Amino acid sequence: MPSSRASGISTIVHVVKQLEPESILDVGVGFGKWGFLFREYTDIVASEEEKSRYSKEGWRVRIDGVEGYPGYLTPVHDYVYDEIHVGLIQDLADGLPRYDVIFLGDMIEHLSKESGHEVLRKMLDRANKAVIVSTPKFDTHQGELIGNALEQHECLWEARDFERYAGANVRTIDHTLLVAVIVKPNVPVPRIQPQISGLPKDGSLGSYLRRIPVLLARAREWMRRKPA
Repeated sequence: MPSSRASGISTIVHVVKQLEPESILDVGVGFGKWGFLFREYTDIVASEEEKSRYSKEGWRVRIDGVEGYPGYLTPVHDYVYDEIHVGLIQDLADGLPRYDVIFLGDMIEHLSKESGHEVLRKMLDRANKAVIVSTPKFDTHQGELIGNALEQHECLWEARDFERYAGANVRTIDHTLLVAVIVKPNVPVPRIQPQISGLPKDGSLGSYLRRIPVLLARAREWMRRKPA
């Protein structure tokens, strides 16, 4: 469908922000949600320091898209994306330019497994920093939707399907979504799970949890001493 699960938003935006791309390709733009989010968390966030980057004329990050179903495209896409390549990614892949980050958001399951691997290899060839893939963890038996036969799911991807790609990091999000981040050589591996507010930023969750009994004991002592 032209939309996708909301559960992956924070994770994918978190990864993209760490990669600091100057160019992004969104494969299978659908309604255009990811274009908006990528624009917001690159140029629009930067406008807090550089006012000129809030207007389209001041945008510095190139965000392009690929869409196989022209019926999904609206004036909204014309605004948020720099360019939309209309057609099947299988046909367009060889002619696309290079991008820092290429995002395949809930689209690879619409191809056969063989075709999906071929597209993924070509996207890796054109990515300077990373390819990010999100795909359902379970078979949803999705067929044609909104008059678009391309919406049919053709296969189910599992974590092991990405093992053949060097630099692949795979996580399950909210028990329903598989997110794979495949980084290119010499690119720092981004933290996939967003930092939980209030927890240690060095990842020492264990030491944080071990402090909880101490904090509870202090709270009980404070309550005991508190005047009635």
